[in-house]
Amino acid sequence: MWVYFQGLESSGLPEDAAGFEALFDVEFDELRRRVRAGDAVWLESGFFQLNELYSPRSEPGGDWEFPVFGGRHIQDPGGGPGHAVLEPPGVARAAAYLEGVSFPDRWQEWRQLPSSYSHEELRERLAQDHEDLRAFYGRSAERGWAVVKHFSF
Repeated sequence: MWVYFQGLESSGLPEDAAGFEALFDVEFDELRRRVRAGDAVWLESGFFQLNELYSPRSEPGGDWEFPVFGGRHIQDPGGGPGHAVLEPPGVARAAAYLEGVSFPDRWQEWRQLPSSYSHEELRERLAQDHEDLRAFYGRSAERGWAVVKHFSF
């Protein structure tokens, strides 16, 4: 299970589901190059936990949902999880949210830990994922880009 986030200009957004598939139907080395260039982020696991960690129990539907799962859903005609597109205004809101949220504070408030991970392993991984997303969304917002999310469950 993983989520791949790709930043790109709104004018470069695909027109249909096939176009979204083609965006990610590239060699793995190309995906890694995009990540190294700062144009993309790859989360291999823990994104459900990261989304929960961002989720304040008293604020349903707030900006906390944008970084991981937010955006307009693009159906996969083959029945897969599809994609999500976050337009530049949503990217800017996600960047502002991530810049303002304190990972240590959110971690202290969050108590639901999966049994397959030790407390410290999970904390370290989610802290790194948070920093990667914070930097990625910040760069994408500065560029005025949209973010496309490719899910594989």
